[in-house]
Order: sequence, then structure tokens, then C-alpha cells
Amino acid sequence: MSIKYIGKNNTLKVNIDQTTDIRIAIVASNWNSNITDNLIEGAKFSLKSSGVPKKNIDIFRVPGAFELPLACQKLTTRSKISRYEGIIALGCVVRGETPHFDYVCQETTRGLGEVALKTNIPVGFGLLTVDNLAQARHRACLPEESVALVQSNKGQEAADAVLAMI
Repeated sequence: MSIKYIGKNNTLKVNIDQTTDIRIAIVASNWNSNITDNLIEGAKFSLKSSGVPKKNIDIFRVPGAFELPLACQKLTTRSKISRYEGIIALGCVVRGETPHFDYVCQETTRGLGEVALKTNIPVGFGLLTVDNLAQARHRACLPEESVALVQSNKGQEAADAVLAMI
């Protein structure tokens, strides 16, 4: 694997030999799926651009962000499921009028970190914690197929982080 920094923002690009058997799981929430679908596309773009074969990328959906840590943990412990070298957790929580936002964001963040530390498997943090949907849309823009991403896609960034930590 080679790591290169390219572009004016020193964008991370990781190139993995096509024959590598790296398996990556993407776990995304269904809540705010119009946003999380774009995050998934960003993560897939990064993985494929780095040489991870499509057949080695599995996508799992959970109801909401709060369920992300448990799903990630299950993927690391179930013997029937093939082992993953990295997991990318994607979700979107939009602030509302109650403290619910704070509880969900805090516990989801804590849980994802705990999974990574307890299992020694990198968990990419692609949880958007935003004040409004405009911020979410900005952070979930789709990458262009043939060019490096100009705007930010946090799904792509989470995938880049996982690849760097494998």
C-alpha cells in the first residue's frame, strides 16, 4: 500500500494493490437517507479509487445513527461474517429543538470509538452532526467520477482515514 498526498488541500489518496484481500464494511443509517446515500457514494468512490475491489466492499444499513456502534461491533465479532480490515460508519444527525441531538451524537461518537479501541479494527467516523440540512448537503456532496473531489464528502474522508489506518 502506498500513501500519497495530492492536490492543493493535501488530499489523502491510498493506493492498494488490486490483488489485496482487504475487506471493508460500510455501515450507514437510513435516517436522512438522502444525505447518507451520498456519503456511501463518497466512501465507495474513495475505496474503488484506491484499488479496493467492488466485491470486497459490503454495505449494511441501520435505522439511525444511534445503531451504528452496535452494528459495527457485530461485524467485528460474528464468526459467520468474514473479517473486515476496516469499517466505515456513516450517518447524519440534524440538531432539533430538544437535547436529543446532543445525546445521540455523544453516545454514537463514544460507541464508535469504543468499537475501534476494543477490536483494533479501524472505524471511519462519517457521522455528520449538523445544525441544519444545508450543512449536511454541503458535507455530503458527490465526488466526480474522474477527478479528485473538489468539495468535501465526509464519506470519502472517512474511507480515506480507514485506509490510512489499516
